[in-house]
Amino acid sequence: MSQTPYHHGDLRTAMIKKGIEIINENGAKTLSLRKLAAACGVSHAAPYSHFANREELFSAIEKYITDQFAAVLKESVRDTGETPEGLFRMGCAYVLFFARNPEYFRFIFTHSDITVGDGHEYEPYDFYRRFMVKMFNKIGYPKELRNKTVIAQWAMIHGLACIAVMSGIEDLQEWEEKAPDMLANNYLIFKYYENT
Repeated sequence: MSQTPYHHGDLRTAMIKKGIEIINENGAKTLSLRKLAAACGVSHAAPYSHFANREELFSAIEKYITDQFAAVLKESVRDTGETPEGLFRMGCAYVLFFARNPEYFRFIFTHSDITVGDGHEYEPYDFYRRFMVKMFNKIGYPKELRNKTVIAQWAMIHGLACIAVMSGIEDLQEWEEKAPDMLANNYLIFKYYENT
């Protein structure tokens, strides 16, 4: 783990990023506010200005990643609306967000308390689900297939993201080029309903 002294700027964000790095290199159990301060090159008291304890730091890391992830998904469909093309772009954005930030994937799906369903939706998933519902309504997708299709589509893009973050699979440039190809055929069924 690199130890770069902190000099200026947003210390809270710097500590969040360094916390993610420490967790991914050495495991969640090794992260303490004291260790984080040392890694950022600040006093041992400095983290307490931003986080009351280790649990609050973990919550801040989860929110930081979630906010970025949700923003990427929303931006990916800004110009398409709830269309099959938009769903394709969102799928690509999902996979590539984690291919570019594998440490985020490992944290958010290993060390956080995110839940899906029962009224406690994880914001990025909730955006994806609501997007699909609106798209289904626009294209007249069969109602009896909708719930299963939401889960199946999410499983596919999440599964690709999971593979993308595995060590030694392919480098980032290959994922940038291949992710759209791997996802393209998957959305043809929605194009069919859109055009009928």
